[in-house]
Amino acid sequence: MSARSTVEDIRLALETAGMAPLRAVPEDMSSLNAEAGAYLLVIELSKAVGTRVNRRSTGQLPPGAYIYAGSAKGPGGLAARLRRHFRRDKKHHWHVDALTVEADALSALAIAGADECELAAHLLRTGRFGIAIDGFGSTDCTRCRSHLLKPL
Repeated sequence: MSARSTVEDIRLALETAGMAPLRAVPEDMSSLNAEAGAYLLVIELSKAVGTRVNRRSTGQLPPGAYIYAGSAKGPGGLAARLRRHFRRDKKHHWHVDALTVEADALSALAIAGADECELAAHLLRTGRFGIAIDGFGSTDCTRCRSHLLKPL
């Protein structure tokens, strides 16, 4: 599944659940503002990327499209958080940074006031997405097995 069809599949799943996501890409973030909320970052990789969880290697993530569920509750809200994810020149702070700096394409669907755990859970319930790596992006989360998903 391509990143474009993944984004459309996610958008449809969210709209069916009564959510109205805003789309953002590195070249155009005009739909976003400083509101707090959650987002689904769609990451397209054309080559395998090594990943780590809790300082341990989880191996190579194969090429393909991946979805990372994240939150933006700090200063600057959704716009600031996604602007950081879209940058390539950054210090690695979160698990997902290893993927975003290697991505061939990035886009996001953001929802003001939403919760990243609920977004990930909703996508999993559709049966069209699964866990990519256990514990990825959710080491401090008590509700989720992972915040990194993949299309099935």
